[in-house]
Amino acid sequence: MLHRLHNELKLPVYCVLDNDPWGYYIYSVIKQGSINLAFESQRMAIPDVRYLGLRSVDLERCKLSDDVKITLNDNDRKRAKQIAAYPWFAKKREWQREIQKMLQNDFKLEVESLMSKDISYVTEEYVPARLADQDWLD
Repeated sequence: MLHRLHNELKLPVYCVLDNDPWGYYIYSVIKQGSINLAFESQRMAIPDVRYLGLRSVDLERCKLSDDVKITLNDNDRKRAKQIAAYPWFAKKREWQREIQKMLQNDFKLEVESLMSKDISYVTEEYVPARLADQDWLD
């Protein structure tokens, strides 16, 4: 559906996902397709998608409370290292910095943590500011 909305209606696609290895993986599947569904990837991938989701700097940048930090577990750390080694991520300096910063912080953030600021913070402040500043990862 996203692929059709983007290609047929020429709508931009932005992903607002968690700051964790699983959010990064979901983004990569939308951007380049699934390794497991390689035969479908070209038909489903959206190479122009942008990652607008939470980043490792957002705890400070958004002035979030330490209460929203979720400590990385061994599976998170292992998955982050696997993702950093994926050919697509390995070629992207910004993504390498992002993954390393998350590992260095040793915590992850969920999109829901932004609601600790205000119920409408995501739609009224976070996303509009990121779009206006073109502050996304590609």
